[in-house]
Amino acid sequence: MIQFFVNGQEVQYTPAGQSKKCLLDFLREDLGLTGTKRGCEEKACGACTVLIDGETKRSCMFYAEDMQGKHVTTVEGLSKDGRLDPVQAAFVEYSAVQCGFCTPGLIMAVHGLLKKNPNPTEEEIKKGLRLNLCRCGTYPRVILAVNKAAAVLRGEEYPDYVPLDMSKPGSFIGKSIPRVDLEEKVRGETKFYADYYFENTLYGKAVYSPHPHADVISIDTAPAYQVPGVQLVITAKDVPGNKRYGVLAPDQQVLCEKRVKYIGDMVAVVFADNEEAAEKGAEAVKVEYEVLPGVFSIEDALKPDAPLIPDPELPPYWNAYVAGEKGNICKEVALHRGDVEKAFAECDVVLEEKFSTPPEEHAWIEVDGALAAYDENNVLTVYAPNQSPFADLVQLMDVLHLKADQLRVVHLPAGGAFGGKTELTVHALVAIATMKTGRPARMVLKRKDSLRTHPKRHPYFMTYKVGANKDGKILAMQVNIMADAGAYVSWTPRVLEQGISYCTGPYYIPNLDLKGTGVYTNNLVSGAFRGFGALQSHFAAESIIDMVAGKLGIDPVTIREINGLERGLPMTTGQILTDKIGVDYKNTLKTVRTVINEMLLPLKKPGELIGIGVASGWRSVAGGLGPVENAGAAFELMPGGRVSYRIACTEMGQGSHTSLAQMASEVTGVAWGDYDILAGDTHNVPFGGGVMASRGLFLWGHPTIVAGEQFRALLLEKSAKLLGLPADSLTIKDSKILVTETGEEKLTLAKLAEMSDETLVVEVDFTLPKSNPVLPNANEDGQVDPKDYMPHHTVAYNTTVAVVRIDPATGAVEVLNVTEACDGGQIVNPEAASTQIEGAIIMGMYYGLVSDFKVVNGVNVADSLGKCKVPRFDNMPRNMKVIFVDAEDPTGPFGSKGVAEIGGLTPAPAICNAIYDAIGVRVHDLPVANYMKDIKAALERKKG
Repeated sequence: MIQFFVNGQEVQYTPAGQSKKCLLDFLREDLGLTGTKRGCEEKACGACTVLIDGETKRSCMFYAEDMQGKHVTTVEGLSKDGRLDPVQAAFVEYSAVQCGFCTPGLIMAVHGLLKKNPNPTEEEIKKGLRLNLCRCGTYPRVILAVNKAAAVLRGEEYPDYVPLDMSKPGSFIGKSIPRVDLEEKVRGETKFYADYYFENTLYGKAVYSPHPHADVISIDTAPAYQVPGVQLVITAKDVPGNKRYGVLAPDQQVLCEKRVKYIGDMVAVVFADNEEAAEKGAEAVKVEYEVLPGVFSIEDALKPDAPLIPDPELPPYWNAYVAGEKGNICKEVALHRGDVEKAFAECDVVLEEKFSTPPEEHAWIEVDGALAAYDENNVLTVYAPNQSPFADLVQLMDVLHLKADQLRVVHLPAGGAFGGKTELTVHALVAIATMKTGRPARMVLKRKDSLRTHPKRHPYFMTYKVGANKDGKILAMQVNIMADAGAYVSWTPRVLEQGISYCTGPYYIPNLDLKGTGVYTNNLVSGAFRGFGALQSHFAAESIIDMVAGKLGIDPVTIREINGLERGLPMTTGQILTDKIGVDYKNTLKTVRTVINEMLLPLKKPGELIGIGVASGWRSVAGGLGPVENAGAAFELMPGGRVSYRIACTEMGQGSHTSLAQMASEVTGVAWGDYDILAGDTHNVPFGGGVMASRGLFLWGHPTIVAGEQFRALLLEKSAKLLGLPADSLTIKDSKILVTETGEEKLTLAKLAEMSDETLVVEVDFTLPKSNPVLPNANEDGQVDPKDYMPHHTVAYNTTVAVVRIDPATGAVEVLNVTEACDGGQIVNPEAASTQIEGAIIMGMYYGLVSDFKVVNGVNVADSLGKCKVPRFDNMPRNMKVIFVDAEDPTGPFGSKGVAEIGGLTPAPAICNAIYDAIGVRVHDLPVANYMKDIKAALERKKG
């Protein structure tokens, strides 16, 4: 028997069998201390960090058997008497939390750091926390929090953080209210899907194809059943309904029966009483394949004799080629305006350049997976960290052959998402296991399998041709985008539509010829990723516009001012920027010009290789392009006076629940802290689309306002009847019913709930105005009345300026400063919005500098999180600033619009433009790391 101490309490562990038990598993499974997370299993992410005898250790690297007499501290052991400890409190104060999956490990690492070094410098903090990853990008705020916590632990005075406040007196809108989930996340109390351990659970392990392209000759599951503990093996024959699914087109195979098309395809899943048995069972399954020639490049896929990847047996689909109608082409998009050839002939400068961007892995710290069980009403329930519970429900109903009242999907907090959790992975598989056995089932993928399973960012190969006159006016642009879709449709049609819609940058260009083509290959599937098709094209557009400016001798801000969109002009799609849409792009340029002149130009010192680069971005808020977008909201007064606020809007760290609650309080008068938010449970919340396209606030803000106004009226009407007063003589403030004129308190909501003889509830469904598909001729012929032509509801804008320094000895690129001016409409919660943009900047910056999820012959080179090029503490910009321009969007709830995606579009081109400014090396193919030879050669030329 092993005896040691966990959070001051003695625990005992009796080893069973010959295999040792990981300390991480003992803490989570035996003690229920799930604040310590499993992320990488290789000492690469730090999510499992604990203190062992006061020192920072990765619990995934230790065994419970080796803990005899030791003292282990987890995040659950920090708070005393319900009070946060100084590190936890500082994380809350500085909003150093987004999704929260990495937060417990980070907090424990900070404790270990401060025990060794009570007064660390910023560089020492970065070095000390380098092994802890945060994909959301909270690094700058963590550093601020560490400084505060260190001072408090030293017993010193330290000024309180003053959050940005953009509110009007008495208003919740524009106020930086701490997020509703901060405290539970810093305590390690937030439950992610893998933190739930249902009794009598089956553990699932998939059998993946080792080949990117092969026919399945036979599957022998009998050997798996010989493994003790194996209870069930499922194959395609066990799928009760449609054997295919897809977020747009149902072409992806639940389990492959005849052919595998990429290494993320599964042919069988073994379910057993424990994880070890499931793994051994999966290894025992025998599959015979006939390997087929693979197609691993767009060029090869488009050859006349290329193997056909889509399935000719599939029925046609309205928005993609799923059955090989055009060979290996998945989607084509085209948009034309004016006469580009004539315009090019009249230009003073014409440039034609090729650009490319690589695939990118989401690299969230939480791995893919899902749970299934029958709930208390005997309804099959799937639990997952999804972005679109109702979209998942519809697909699962089809696959499982169930009706809506027989199936429930419950969203659990996501440990990072960034678009990648808008699709099913193993959801149907755990559901099938539960249906067949009646037992709960779980699949928590190993990192190697998680990396091959979910989609990546589309690689783009782009040709841009741009013409301008000598005054800097861009007259024509021709663009050809080729995108590697991978083996299945996924989001490729919408990614290309968005990519083409915004591939010009936020400029009015009278003559356009834009084409985009998605092509099937046997590479990993490409899907949704933050930026959704626009990030890649922004790199090319902002690079070539910078090149045009250089040719003409015009500074980069001025050329953008000359061509920038403003009210009355048509967007790339032909949609007119009317007074119904907020257009404050040029204010971002004005802001950046001031920053450059006053703060950044002085950084350019003689003898140093310092460059300044600018890039602008724009991106739709909400999806648009035709499909109906609707969402609901419900308010109900509960016993005790609290208010149940029910929405389908899922939480992935973006803070939407907090900002939506602020909107709710603005209209209801209910105190901000009196809401119980229920989100993403398809049996208990109103319908709502997926949380994507920066539309969380935009889509759910509208029904929240409408339902909130009706709920307020209902509460006042009921109070008036009980009090014998006119309803219009009463008001609600801070959850109290008051006389409007005198402010006299008449009732609390708790008392109203007690006195009411009926349930006081309001539910509203809200549909956004109908949008239009993009017309290929940009509505140039007026086919749709210009005032009604609306492919997108509204647009967010930004301009980024980056400062880099080139090391003259090594050629290394150091990012000194990234400043981003953003038009996000009326900012509802400035701190929450700032953290989103800061994280987007770090993600976009590192995408430009280093990220490259290489796939060779259909196999990803990075098969572990440690091999994925994910930014760490020492990779963040030396200085970073977010500036919100004074703006309000007429279409948005309280004038707001989303900002989570816009922030990441422009760091990469801004940095690449800064590199050119510093040393004259033009980056055409991301990442910058591929250009070290060119940079070193440029340094040698300078020496010569």
